[in-house]
Amino acid sequence: METEEIVRKARTAITDAAMQRIRTKPLFNEDCPVFRGCKLFSDKWSMLCLMVLMQGTRRYSQLQRSLPDISPKMLAQTLRQLEAHGLVDRNIYPEVPPRVEYSLTAFGDTLRFPLSVLLDWSLEEGSSIAAAAVMPATVLSCIEI
Repeated sequence: METEEIVRKARTAITDAAMQRIRTKPLFNEDCPVFRGCKLFSDKWSMLCLMVLMQGTRRYSQLQRSLPDISPKMLAQTLRQLEAHGLVDRNIYPEVPPRVEYSLTAFGDTLRFPLSVLLDWSLEEGSSIAAAAVMPATVLSCIEI
């Protein structure tokens, strides 16, 4: 069996299992775990910040350079929100000038696999995504792989 066929069957099995679990839950209300989970990082910048932090600890300026289209105010707000949700850890070092680093928490690290799958899909379907004008093409080019 070819590798592509194995991958396709594995993806189908994972998707079928997830859909089966979803069918047994009341969807898209405040008590829905899917709704609550998506709400943690479903704004415009959170997922991209998490994807950058999947590469390792970053200082604010490094995050800013990795996501050039985000304003400094929005980056700070997004990082505060991710920290409040327990996905990102903010370490302040008592130096002059102060050094602040951001990294994924253990909980944030649990998103590594699903976000990697989404990142892989985005790269595979980049031309279709660009044609659909879902996001600027520059966003995916910012993420180092």
